Amino acid sequence: MTTDTERTARQIINTYELRPEIEEDFRQMKDFWKLTDFKSTQYNYITYHIVMTLTGYLYFQLYKNTEEGRAFIGKSLPVVIKNYKETRPKSVAIYSGQYFGIFPFLEFLQLYAECTLEVRQHLDPILAKV
Repeated sequence: MTTDTERTARQIINTYELRPEIEEDFRQMKDFWKLTDFKSTQYNYITYHIVMTLTGYLYFQLYKNTEEGRAFIGKSLPVVIKNYKETRPKSVAIYSGQYFGIFPFLEFLQLYAECTLEVRQHLDPILAKV
């Protein structure tokens, strides 16, 4: 039912058929993406949280349109995360001031083995996080 007299019966039905998908997206936004679970009362923080959450959700939807993401069409993010297997090798990012380096994990271990004890002690907290 609509008050828009410009719409045909087919257009009204097509819009109505989108309802289950819209409701599922809304449910995911509330439950998984925690859009309603923000405690700040400051307008800027609330706005930032909403915009970043919606941006993340948009990127997930765009990912499902890629060749790699096509396997996840029709699946929610919790299902995708549960079944996702990392296929790329892990990397380690090292930074100090304005300088940084990103190393494949194996290369980082080789560099680590060649470092002095003093340098390795500085790198140990980084390795503890991998």
